[in-house]
Amino acid sequence: MRKLRRRIGGSSRSGQPAAWWLGWLLGAAVLVPLVGCQNRQSPFFGTVVPRHGPDELWINNSTEPEWLDPSRCSDSTGGEIIWNTFEGLVQAHPETLAPMPALARSWDVSEDGRRYTFHLRPSQWSDGRPLTADDFVFSFRRLVDPRTASKYASNGFVFAGGAAIGRGEASPETLGVRAVDDLTLEVELVDPLPYFLNFLSFYSFMPIPRHLLEDLERRGIDPDLWTRPEHVVSNGPFLMKEWWFRQRMVFEKNPRYWDASSVRLNRVRVAMVESSTTALNMYATGEFDWPGGSTSLPAEFMDHLSGYHDFHQHPFLAVYFYWVNTKEPPLDNPLVRRALSLAVDREALVRHVTRGGQIASADLVPDGLAGYRGLGQSVFDPDAARRLLAEAGYAGGAGLPPVSLSFNTSEGHKQVAEALQAMWQQELGITVELKNQEWKVFLANAEQMNFQLCRMGWVGDYADPYTFLELLTSDCGNNHSNWSSPAYDQLLEEANRQSEPEKRLDMLRQAEAMALEAQPLIPLYVYTRSQLIKPYVRGIWGNHQDRHPWKSIWIDSSADRSGRHSPTPEAP
Repeated sequence: MRKLRRRIGGSSRSGQPAAWWLGWLLGAAVLVPLVGCQNRQSPFFGTVVPRHGPDELWINNSTEPEWLDPSRCSDSTGGEIIWNTFEGLVQAHPETLAPMPALARSWDVSEDGRRYTFHLRPSQWSDGRPLTADDFVFSFRRLVDPRTASKYASNGFVFAGGAAIGRGEASPETLGVRAVDDLTLEVELVDPLPYFLNFLSFYSFMPIPRHLLEDLERRGIDPDLWTRPEHVVSNGPFLMKEWWFRQRMVFEKNPRYWDASSVRLNRVRVAMVESSTTALNMYATGEFDWPGGSTSLPAEFMDHLSGYHDFHQHPFLAVYFYWVNTKEPPLDNPLVRRALSLAVDREALVRHVTRGGQIASADLVPDGLAGYRGLGQSVFDPDAARRLLAEAGYAGGAGLPPVSLSFNTSEGHKQVAEALQAMWQQELGITVELKNQEWKVFLANAEQMNFQLCRMGWVGDYADPYTFLELLTSDCGNNHSNWSSPAYDQLLEEANRQSEPEKRLDMLRQAEAMALEAQPLIPLYVYTRSQLIKPYVRGIWGNHQDRHPWKSIWIDSSADRSGRHSPTPEAP
């Protein structure tokens, strides 16, 4: 991870400090009293007495998931549930994220690195039906099939024939995957990919219960409802038992899971509390044992919380950015887009607003990822921003058509949006309207390109720069910029065919520079993950994707209130 860059152009045109807006922003914040804050005698924030039993975990997932269908999900809240109720060919090590055997007990790789043969272990769906290689063939074909309308269809383009199927030029049956027999799956890749096994642990590659979908259709039930608790069949360590819309979900241990003997929790209760301040209070009183990976801590309390023993922080392979709708005036002009980017004081943003150790960055790909050398784009240059805006014909913001910024309900997203709104007003004379939207409405508007600017965060699916650069390819279902470039697509394709790692990284760097010259998105910072974890909750290791499988978590009754634990066993 790169160090914080030095700020470029540290003052505004008025001679005031560039972060003049900070006093206004913080002055407007209402500090909510927090349970447990007054007791500084305790090394922990709030109670340390488990309230829910020795084998039960209560967490928060922040909001209602858009999809729990592995082929259709594209958000972190849905992914959290899928990762714990389904399992694919490989699983990620809970500490290192290295690929480990899961439903595939072993695999063979051809000399050219393009053909993998997976040897499956005998396993069952939660309804007792055998899970076979044919289930994976069905699932991978369904992922790339245009009729599925998966935002992650391009993940399946790593398989031979996947891209042609996604474009509607070939049948899903031509995909380069086949069942040799019930327990042997063979897949053929377009190119040898160094990250392929890590990639396979992603939820898009989880198996789908074909027999359930077909049964629902025979009975006249909409197959899209197959993930509801009254229908769902899964194969992971936990089963969904309850789903109360926008309130909570309840999961219980799956007795038919192949590795059930290693699962120590019997029950997990998942709430959907959008307010980070409310979630923090619930943690303090013991309602939550762990707020969960989808819950951010309120930035205004970060300094206070960091002094407690149950506060943890680690690097996180994720980038916070704003999508720009490049077909929507005045943002159809790349000069305006670049001016908006250069007018953002990113270091002031992470130092005074987000305050979680984030790394100010105007790059899409984090520096140092798998040996990648970041572009080092300017994180703040208001003079250049004003010149570009004037060149576009809007000197001082005069005559610029209205611009709006959309974000989903969250105190943190609102604070970032208000900060940038103030920066753009001060540095460019631009008034930006803010639009707060509920999560599902926000996602639908993003998908339909019904916005001008909208906030987004992207967590790397695997440790390779391509996981970020793929976002801007023409056929990526998660590209919400309305920008595409055949030259960019071609350069990425050629890079992935390179056998020399350094040459490949150089080509990826050229592609990123090409894209950011057009500015279809505005990167703001690289995340860190700050979270609170009760001292009796064990099995959560900091990792760069913030993935913490429930099967590795347990309640440690030997933890005491001094902050000491019994020796922690190594991660599996």
